[in-house]
Amino acid sequence: MNKNKLAIINCNWEKTNYGAVMTAYALQKAIDIHFTTNVFLINNVLTKFIVCNLFNNKFDKFKKKYCKSSSWIKNYTHFFALNKTFDTFITGSDQVFRPSLLGQNTRYQYFLDFVKPDCKKIACSASFGVDKETFLKENSQEILDKMKQSLKSFDFISVREKSGVEICRDILGIEAEWIIDPVFMIERSIYEKIAISASAKFENEIVSYILSPRNNNIIKKYENKNNCKIKQLFGTNLSIEEWLYAIKDCKLLITDSFHGVCFAIIFNKPFICIVNSSTGSTRYDSIFEMLGIENQCIYNIKDIEEKDCIFNVDYEKVNKNIEKQRQKGLNFLKRSLEAKSNKKDEKQKVYEYCVHEREFEKKNYIKCLKDFFWLTWLFVFYNILPETLRNIIRLMRDRLCK
Repeated sequence: MNKNKLAIINCNWEKTNYGAVMTAYALQKAIDIHFTTNVFLINNVLTKFIVCNLFNNKFDKFKKKYCKSSSWIKNYTHFFALNKTFDTFITGSDQVFRPSLLGQNTRYQYFLDFVKPDCKKIACSASFGVDKETFLKENSQEILDKMKQSLKSFDFISVREKSGVEICRDILGIEAEWIIDPVFMIERSIYEKIAISASAKFENEIVSYILSPRNNNIIKKYENKNNCKIKQLFGTNLSIEEWLYAIKDCKLLITDSFHGVCFAIIFNKPFICIVNSSTGSTRYDSIFEMLGIENQCIYNIKDIEEKDCIFNVDYEKVNKNIEKQRQKGLNFLKRSLEAKSNKKDEKQKVYEYCVHEREFEKKNYIKCLKDFFWLTWLFVFYNILPETLRNIIRLMRDRLCK
């Protein structure tokens, strides 16, 4: 059977994270335009994430309209079955190399452990999300050893942050290429065509896209200092089209979202970047260095009081750098997609271990019981608790993790 199909596995299951969906869309679109039409997003919406977003389908509409997806992958046996249809697998972009964020029991899908030895394994602009020091704190030696074994079976690896190159080289003993996030790999005009269908208008408005509740105090401080009103995008149930249009149309974006910053840059907008305390500055440092933007990130209310933190960027220079980095990213994809699959021995070892590990988990009744209670809590948290109470719980979590 000549499969000749490519599968992308990343965080496109997200139903509240605009950036996660857009980077999945952009990678598929870039490959579709430049290389092949037989590329599919794997619809890896596991039970955990369905429970979290039971009544939210605004992103599903976007994916049905603009993306080409596989059927619903319900469990690990469905992942193994993908080998019958696809001969090339790509993981990335976004934080697919951060087990502490995605959960240990889903690590095998993002590290492509389920892929058979005769298939190709590629990491495209994958992210660890943190610097080396934080990465070591987040992961036990057992997890590091498993990650090292998994990544050594990849045919090609590229990462989104410069710190990711260092993590691969210094901790995991592998080589990785530093390339830009896929949202920059397609032309701005493509996003403008999507955004034009939005009905909401944000012309001459200051808008914010704030993910961490603790940063809302900074927004209030900015409003008081500048005697202005800021429109918040997070939690307003905007469609993806409207979210894109808000950034494209606004006069200033204030955000603690990495992809919020990316789209401000894509649409050539002035912006204020607040570092999210739970993720650190690594992601912002990398994109600013790559595109030649002076880093003026803010970390607290004091920064708002004491300095002008607006990124008034020289976009003529930055747009040239985007084009250069876009071509570098597309060149990586070209090399990795055209090369033959190798490392069959390494892949076989990882694949056999994955089969054994999944069978063991199925028989681990204590773990199954823990998973049941965890899913019950997620259902209550996302579908029953009011937003104000959820924000209080998030603040408490952030303080404990700080």
